[in-house]
Amino acid sequence: MFQWLWTAVWSAVMLPLGAALIVGRVPPWMRRQSTPGGLKVKGIAAFVLYAGLMVPPLTTLSGMRPEDADLVRMVLVPMAVFSGHGLVLGATLCERFNRRAMERAGLPDLSATSANGLPEHRGSAR
Repeated sequence: MFQWLWTAVWSAVMLPLGAALIVGRVPPWMRRQSTPGGLKVKGIAAFVLYAGLMVPPLTTLSGMRPEDADLVRMVLVPMAVFSGHGLVLGATLCERFNRRAMERAGLPDLSATSANGLPEHRGSAR
């Protein structure tokens, strides 16, 4: 029962979150804090976390032998969790370092949003 509940709730939360981050459909406060590229990386991290944390219930539901399921969980779950969190941390640090470099150079802060609140450069690199 828990495995089905976990699968349903985790899918209902993480799949729309990851898709929204990749597309750039996030609240205005999040657009002000991140660049479009940073949001895309965070969306990919959400999908990595989704895939990694779906391993335990899927190995239980698939009927794998307990020894094999434990080995798969032991390898895949920590790898996915560390990879997902590493992507989020890397995107956040990159945005912070770029913002500081722009401040030191005296360049104006280029906001990721336009006057109507939507990203100005959707899907293109600056």
